[in-house]
Amino acid sequence: MESFVLRVWIVLLASSALGFAKIGLRTDSAIAADHLNLEEGLPTEVEDAYPVPYRGLEVQGVLQYERDGNEDRILIEPRIEYGVAPNTQVRLAVPFSFGDGGVNNIEDVGVEVFYNFNAESINVPAFAVSVGAGFPTGPDSSGVDPTVKLLATKTIGNANMDRLHMNLGYTRNFGAEVDERSDLLSAILGYSRRLNSDTMLVSDFVLELEDEADKEAYLLELGIRHQINPQTVFSVGAGAGLTGESPDFRITVGIQRSL
Repeated sequence: MESFVLRVWIVLLASSALGFAKIGLRTDSAIAADHLNLEEGLPTEVEDAYPVPYRGLEVQGVLQYERDGNEDRILIEPRIEYGVAPNTQVRLAVPFSFGDGGVNNIEDVGVEVFYNFNAESINVPAFAVSVGAGFPTGPDSSGVDPTVKLLATKTIGNANMDRLHMNLGYTRNFGAEVDERSDLLSAILGYSRRLNSDTMLVSDFVLELEDEADKEAYLLELGIRHQINPQTVFSVGAGAGLTGESPDFRITVGIQRSL
């Protein structure tokens, strides 16, 4: 396990170094961060339908605390996103979880390819699809779990960039136990609004079918994204569960840096 984690961090550091080496070869638009571009968990679950720019490289970090009944859980997730082609990005995520009962380990490493079909028009939203998978990293993981998402974004007001977002997701849980679901679904409805030139408000409603059979999570989330400088965006958000089966609350802090 230690050698695997070391290899992952070497990949992350090498990708960051590559990004610094390419800064002089890209335009300013390719290396500038965009606080309007919504990313999963930065600071809420909703994403928009747009990738990072072509040849853009972005390093992200998510720190999340969740309270569920009598259990506490902390998630630390470093990520790298790269615009491999026009309208296309790839993402590598390496999550680490810490919680009650001695559950402290690296979770499934996530790899995702994201493709945007179109820029929105007056009547048609922007659409995108992402295909990803979680690769097992420890003895408690079993099988590669693929995920497919459909994303849509539509602007409804130009003055403050009011936008509506919809995310639909499906995950196949190949390593499902007897008391777990094999098919996991999620649906997110989100709203974002620019408060000023550097700050954006984000809110969403999340429905997720959990691994445990007959367990569903309903969450309301609210967050702020603030562009500190042209390359850096800071985000903070909080969410509350709406049912007894949902987490009590969730607090998320994130940072993203374009290289």
